[in-house]
Amino acid sequence: MKVNQVFESLITASILLTVSSLPAMAKDTAADRVDIESGMAVFNATTNVPGVEVKGKSGALRGHVVVSHNDGRLVLDEIEATVPVKSLSTGMGVRDEHMRKYIFTTADGQVPDLRFTAGNSVCEAGGGAQFTCRIAGNLTIRGASQPFIISLTVKEQNASFRATGDTLVKLSSFGITPPTQFGVKTADDVKLHLEFTGKQKQMLTSEAGGAR
Repeated sequence: MKVNQVFESLITASILLTVSSLPAMAKDTAADRVDIESGMAVFNATTNVPGVEVKGKSGALRGHVVVSHNDGRLVLDEIEATVPVKSLSTGMGVRDEHMRKYIFTTADGQVPDLRFTAGNSVCEAGGGAQFTCRIAGNLTIRGASQPFIISLTVKEQNASFRATGDTLVKLSSFGITPPTQFGVKTADDVKLHLEFTGKQKQMLTSEAGGAR
């Protein structure tokens, strides 16, 4: 074999080796389950009385998501979050009872948790390990489930994630009539603000090399 043929063979082998390794690198998307360790949901609704608003919150937001990285983007999957209705508080006992009865209690007297679920969502990268996520899933209120979209800003640090987001919930979309108390009627649109932190729990899979 001539010298130039030897060099050609070496170059060809190097190219084949490099190309064959690229798919494995691209698929190296190890998936981690992240559990919400602390979370807060804050809601705010205007009323038919100027200057009067109904505000409340819950510190019992819990859930989990499977997180991986792909080409610098954050990939979310198997998203699930819940808020117990009984944890929602406006700071006034009578108003809380009224809210639970007329907004969250089903016809058979049940008070199911608020629940959000979603499948795969891709978050675009920003600066400083920050990502912007537009998550489309389903929100369930009083047993009625409807398509729902929320935008989140997620910041990653080591194995922890912090997310914040704002959205609107339209009560009538879930078959709920905005309640009235002492002549004060709540608006149909309710502003919702979410804040939560999560921490990586366990490694699940890696497409390139299986479980690690």
